[in-house]
Amino acid sequence: MSTNLLSIIKKKISTFLSHEKIDHKLISVFAIEIIKTLKNNKFDAYIVGGAIRDILTGLKPKDFDIATNATPEEVRAIFKKSRIIGRRFQIVHVIKNYETIEVSTFRSPPQNRVKMANGIFKDNEFGSINEDAARRDFTCNALYYDPIDNKLIDFYDGTLAIKKKQLTLIGDPKIRFVEDPIRILRAIRFSAKLDMPLNASLSDQINKSVDLLGTVPYSRLFDEIMKLFLTGHAVESMRLFKEFQLAKHYFPSVLNPQYIDFINQGLINTDFRILNNKSINPGFLLAIFLWSDVKIAWDKNITNHHPSIALNEAIESTMHKQSKLFLIQKRFSITMSEIWRLQPRFDNLNPKRIYRLSGHPRFRAAYDFLLLRSLHDKSLNTSAAWWTNFMSADENTKSEMIQQRNTKKYA
Repeated sequence: MSTNLLSIIKKKISTFLSHEKIDHKLISVFAIEIIKTLKNNKFDAYIVGGAIRDILTGLKPKDFDIATNATPEEVRAIFKKSRIIGRRFQIVHVIKNYETIEVSTFRSPPQNRVKMANGIFKDNEFGSINEDAARRDFTCNALYYDPIDNKLIDFYDGTLAIKKKQLTLIGDPKIRFVEDPIRILRAIRFSAKLDMPLNASLSDQINKSVDLLGTVPYSRLFDEIMKLFLTGHAVESMRLFKEFQLAKHYFPSVLNPQYIDFINQGLINTDFRILNNKSINPGFLLAIFLWSDVKIAWDKNITNHHPSIALNEAIESTMHKQSKLFLIQKRFSITMSEIWRLQPRFDNLNPKRIYRLSGHPRFRAAYDFLLLRSLHDKSLNTSAAWWTNFMSADENTKSEMIQQRNTKKYA
């Protein structure tokens, strides 16, 4: 072999094999065990995508996905505690105690695009690691790491993109967005999460391709939109959501200039809870998004109706209006309605109703909503402060607080 040819081959190999060091302390021990087991069974296996990307960007990964040349049936046969799931393409969930690792087989571009009843194309054609990498959306997600041999394979200079803070799509954005319009939302989400600005070319193509989202099945679209705001970077996601005119299509109520601070504080609070590993109910955030419409209609109706009736009508009209734009799933709309309907009850001074309210399943969410409203509406400060003190008081103090409040009412 000539020296020239050997040099070319070495250069080609070094393009794929990155010398970046991965801290194994940040990797799931269970994920490493799975890879070791697959390799012992003569299969190739790598931690792929988001986990490696997050480690290289200085974030703590939460999920560890594994890619392998073993088929789902072969993976299932190796691991007793596992199950094959998925219709669009089959993957295997391997389970140990409370941890679940997703194991998928290398995919190739589908030769026969078979459309299922829900509008999604089947995607179950297996291929090589090279073909699998080519199908991934962004260069920073096409990273494959073997923790046994300490080998990081980088097909598209994803590590360089991470260092330069560049979100780069693999292939032609126009074609890739047509293939799967959800990549538009993923581009926005990764840009916000990774602090990687979208370049002019990618931004331009997103603007041209937004209408493609109308072809995505509702359930998948709803889930992806909610991911924008429920993964710890809601504030920046909302900025991009507005910038690319998505807000006016799905949640135009967030564009009300009088409620921008209210919504931003809600997003800040959401990010804070996520970063501190606290639970988040999507219904609470959606209640924030639509509150401006509810409040405007409530204020309008209250001149002719009892406050509760006026609020109920406001809620119904808001939900009806929203359903024509982007329907909210019933489980979340119920939560939203309960949070809204409890708001007037915070001003009720009847002792029995105070205790009944504090025992309501949605009390804590409704109370948090009241606190958020009080930042926007100073007239609610007294009520918000009273309930804050009431919640932290012992039973004797609570009784005294209720008595004092009733005394003031009838003085």
